[in-house]
Amino acid sequence: MSPPKKKILVLGLGNPILSDDGVGIHAVKAVSSLFSHPQVEFQESSLAGFGFLDTISGFDKVIIADSINWGKNPAGTITFLKTEDLKDNPYLRNFHNLSLAGTLALADHMGVPRPQEIVIFAVEAKDCSTFSEKCTPEVETAIPRAAEMIIEQLKSWLGSEKITHSVKEVKHG
Repeated sequence: MSPPKKKILVLGLGNPILSDDGVGIHAVKAVSSLFSHPQVEFQESSLAGFGFLDTISGFDKVIIADSINWGKNPAGTITFLKTEDLKDNPYLRNFHNLSLAGTLALADHMGVPRPQEIVIFAVEAKDCSTFSEKCTPEVETAIPRAAEMIIEQLKSWLGSEKITHSVKEVKHG
């Protein structure tokens, strides 16, 4: 009997009615319209803390797309992070006062099963407080590139260089 296939979750985080805060959700929608594989599942969420752990439970690997507001780079800059990168800068915008690194460390301490590999594609936000289903122009232009980067990560994990895709301009709102 062959070993069970690994499952991958591509998770868009944010609030799609708060301008740039929805960029993670928009990026994951773009990926799901361009890429399909039986081992990959796409979801959207605004959960944090242990609610977040419930969402990622049962997956072997997770890709997160979310906004960040670090102010280190221009709006629309995409930063690739691994969970260990968050130890010195632990707050993704969606996690407010509970860091992703802290949540995962607590899960490990309590023996809660979780994916061992989690990567994050974080897009520097400009405006996460205006009620709008559209991102600012700087962040909007980052969505196709974020989608392309996520697809490349999926292909790397799946070992599927034969999978073809085309990243096209994705309009929403």
